[in-house]
Amino acid sequence: MRLPWMSRTDRSRWRAARSMADLAELTALWLEGRIASHAGVMPNYGPDEETAHLVPVLALANRAGYLTDNSQPGISEPGFDGRWWEQRAAVTGWVRRDRAGIDLVNRILDSAQAAGLIVCTDSHPESVTATTVDGYGNTTFGEQLSTRDLRSVWPAHLIHRDLFRQLQGAIQLTVIDPKYGRDDLLWDVLARALYTPPVLPAAPAITEPGLYVLIAAAGAGKTTLADRYFPAGTVLELDALRTLAAGTPADQSATAAAVTAFDALLTARLERGLLTVLSATHAEAVHRRKYTALAHRHGMDAIAVLPDTPLAECQRRNAMRPDDERVPPRTVRYQARGVAGFDAKADGFDAVLRPTDLALTDTR
Repeated sequence: MRLPWMSRTDRSRWRAARSMADLAELTALWLEGRIASHAGVMPNYGPDEETAHLVPVLALANRAGYLTDNSQPGISEPGFDGRWWEQRAAVTGWVRRDRAGIDLVNRILDSAQAAGLIVCTDSHPESVTATTVDGYGNTTFGEQLSTRDLRSVWPAHLIHRDLFRQLQGAIQLTVIDPKYGRDDLLWDVLARALYTPPVLPAAPAITEPGLYVLIAAAGAGKTTLADRYFPAGTVLELDALRTLAAGTPADQSATAAAVTAFDALLTARLERGLLTVLSATHAEAVHRRKYTALAHRHGMDAIAVLPDTPLAECQRRNAMRPDDERVPPRTVRYQARGVAGFDAKADGFDAVLRPTDLALTDTR
């Protein structure tokens, strides 16, 4: 039985969104079944069964910057009412009106037009019939939404007013296959237009051997920071080991096994004098001091890495996570209090690294 209202957790997710990228990520998570409710859909219902096979390309589109709100496959078949239904494959949504967004729209536009697809943007004069029933028009795609219509898709009690203004100023983009019943062309064209070759990572900013200990609450951006500033293969992440042990980072019963593996790998790396990054909250001084002592025992410096992300932003990011990654808000507050009590000298650190300026501050 589905509840007729959105859960408190899902409401907090949508209310925490502050950018179209946030909305697009939540939409992708909903498409993938990782969160239960979408802001513009009946609570606790996922995508229609007929669009299940489209989920991978729709999730890709959202994560690439194309915030989708409606789509349908191409079909020609008897409907639930016994009448003959024909659909054109179609998708509609929004793209930010900035340089990156315009580049994305142009890529989709060029690929779609080369394939003979119909594209509707802000300047398109009228809507296009997308579904017929017994030969008569039933639904259309491509019409420009009024503020009232836009608000029905993104309701005020879930979408922040500043974010709604972003949506009002965005490019509305619709792509439609002109042939009824064809369901393989549009999605292939869209996927190829969205694909961008992987960018080779820049040289890491930090290469000096040592033990680097990230200290921050959940949602502070520890994983992003570690990936950006440190060489590949140097990061030990407790959540990753918990996932290996239990299949999900949220299963706290796997913490003991994860910590055992974590400590064994850390010791092996320190014995070899390798640069090592510890990615966990390290909110308690007892844990921080354990690792600085271990580093010094192996003749390695211990460096604290502080993302300095405000608690409110940690809570906002955490609220948007799927259930298997979300930390209880009270736990985030507890972690933030522990981080606020950080004392580099008392905890045994040799230096502190603040990524805002990548400047090391010697504590000796």
